[in-house]
Amino acid sequence: MKAYNTSIGIRGGTSVGGSVKRFVTDRDAVELMVFTRWKGWVGNLLYERHMNIREFEGLEWYVGAGGHYGMWKVGKSEPPWVYKATEDYAAYGLDLIVGLDYNIDHSNWFISLDWKPSYNFQDFTNLWWDETAFTLRYSF
Repeated sequence: MKAYNTSIGIRGGTSVGGSVKRFVTDRDAVELMVFTRWKGWVGNLLYERHMNIREFEGLEWYVGAGGHYGMWKVGKSEPPWVYKATEDYAAYGLDLIVGLDYNIDHSNWFISLDWKPSYNFQDFTNLWWDETAFTLRYSF
């Protein structure tokens, strides 16, 4: 089932950033994402389980969970949940992920589409339900 050991990629969607994914078993992977949103930075660490879709060669779906930490600096960003940023702000919480991963023409290139809702433990932030992105990956 495992198509590669490690991949690096760029993400684009409601946020923009990068990804590194490493398989730890034939079906399980650990993914680190770093991206910018609302002029701040967020990092995610996720554990994901991949499963084949037998009807479509090269296509897998995956589910997973993990956590995140984000930071926004005064004068450089204003997250939408803060009326006026008067101090640095940080958010941390739990994430879920569900997505599709497709191997492009049996090559080292993969494209993924995922939805990653998050729950923050800070005031005002609560649920981020709208995080979706495409990721173009190169595997090695």
